[in-house]
Amino acid sequence: MDGTVFWSEARHTWIARYPAGRFGTPHRIEGQGITADKARRNRDRALKRALEGTQQRSGMTVRRALDKYMDWIEQGNDRANSIARKRDRLERYLTPFINKQFTDFDSDDVSSIIAAAREASIDSDNSKIAKTMYDELEQLFDFAQQRGMIAIKPTTYVIRPKYVSAARRANELHIDERIQMGRWMLGHAARDVDTGYGMLLLASMGLRAGEIRGMQWKCFTHLMDGRFDDTTVRVEQIYDRDIRTGEWRLMTHTKSNAMTYRTLAVPRTWAYNLICFYERMQDDYHLPYGYDSFVCLNNDGNALTKNQQAAIWNRYKQAYINEHPDERDIASTMRIHDMRHVIASVLVMNGATLEQVRPILGHMTTEMTNYYTALSTGFNRDTMNTLPELMGHENNLPSFIQAQFNENR
Repeated sequence: MDGTVFWSEARHTWIARYPAGRFGTPHRIEGQGITADKARRNRDRALKRALEGTQQRSGMTVRRALDKYMDWIEQGNDRANSIARKRDRLERYLTPFINKQFTDFDSDDVSSIIAAAREASIDSDNSKIAKTMYDELEQLFDFAQQRGMIAIKPTTYVIRPKYVSAARRANELHIDERIQMGRWMLGHAARDVDTGYGMLLLASMGLRAGEIRGMQWKCFTHLMDGRFDDTTVRVEQIYDRDIRTGEWRLMTHTKSNAMTYRTLAVPRTWAYNLICFYERMQDDYHLPYGYDSFVCLNNDGNALTKNQQAAIWNRYKQAYINEHPDERDIASTMRIHDMRHVIASVLVMNGATLEQVRPILGHMTTEMTNYYTALSTGFNRDTMNTLPELMGHENNLPSFIQAQFNENR
């Protein structure tokens, strides 16, 4: 059977076609796929439906299902950056299947998308893109299943790709050094009490980088009136660039696994430190009485951008490396975000449960909090030292050592 198979740059997919009239069909028969063979199979399925008179289907296409899903995601949701990235990912990887009937989308198609995501990764065996795309498809199919659009999710028959970030591996392997570095940097920042000190204090309470940039004095309660035992801070916004307009602005969280807001009790000592920092900022920046806007300011008195925040962090990091040159390789990779791993680990090692730490970090589940928690070698040693007694072997010696001991008595 003659037909054409070609790669479409416009659609970013392979297309296989039979011309109109070749098999007595009034229209051309077309199939798309991520490979040429997949396109041929889809074309031949389309031909079979056309010959059997089942070409017209009552179901919806992948395109229509995706549009319905994205419309639902966007309802009342201000996470513009997150939504734009989600749409871009799904559009990119679903393009070869966009005109396919949604009910025909199967586990082979999911596997093809995962394979394409692995190919786009530097490390195909530890691919963040593959894991992300599996999760994106899982959410899409959850939406469809709940609305009766499909009976079974195609992802059910595909193993979820595993991914462990280099940052997580570093935090697990070097949590002792991370904790030491975090403590040193906080103490170092306190010497000058410039905008970096406020940044480090907020990071030490578990705030994300964007939350630190977006934090305003108006988010604190009972700070300005000196009731430090009752001081709290409401975390509900980030300061970030809107990827649609390029404008820097306040917005709600862009991460789907982040709580939309949380209220933290500010430690009494740090509440006092914050009010001292506030007074210092008023003097340095000539802020008006009752100033209640951004906590961390750049040299122009405006909110920090990502690059400005990173420059401050890198300055402290370099100061630490200068005093601890033997730790350069470990210290050079630490990010401000890793302070969240530090405080999660410190809290858990000192008796806090994952459920207690979860709302502090602003996680939706303890599974994510567990991801952030690593235990220091010292904590591990204290735990392991209890094992000999628990196993009833704390004073027992191997027989040959016992024999030597008895001979020498």
